[in-house]
Amino acid sequence: MSNAQQIDFLFHSILSRFFSIPAKRPASGNVTLAQMRVLWILERKKTAALGELARALGVSCSTATGLVDRLVTSGCVRRVQAKGDRRQVVLTLRPRGQRHLVELAKRRQARFQRLCRSLDDVDLRRMVEAMETLNEVMGKWREP
Repeated sequence: MSNAQQIDFLFHSILSRFFSIPAKRPASGNVTLAQMRVLWILERKKTAALGELARALGVSCSTATGLVDRLVTSGCVRRVQAKGDRRQVVLTLRPRGQRHLVELAKRRQARFQRLCRSLDDVDLRRMVEAMETLNEVMGKWREP
């Protein structure tokens, strides 16, 4: 197995295990992982056009529309027509969407706390260093 294949396997395995937290727990208000990605993007950008959101998610506009429709219906996202161009739709995060993000962050942090308690100091330091390296490399990397 090449290094790239091993990294791909490990990365997929880690994400699969980490996100095995049920997406539809009462604390999440039945927001799926795909919908959480929409909320994360809107939290970071503050506002986004539908096409911009679709590009950030790596999905079609129709797929993004479906995700947004459910988030608008549930009161997590506000969708309004842009001033000056009624064809353009602007999306923003609503307080309910922000609450979902806060709740997910609490659960994620609690899960990492439990994980960290299971490691000795040497392994914990190695894990932090590996995550810092991965974060740095992925921050510089752009899809061709």
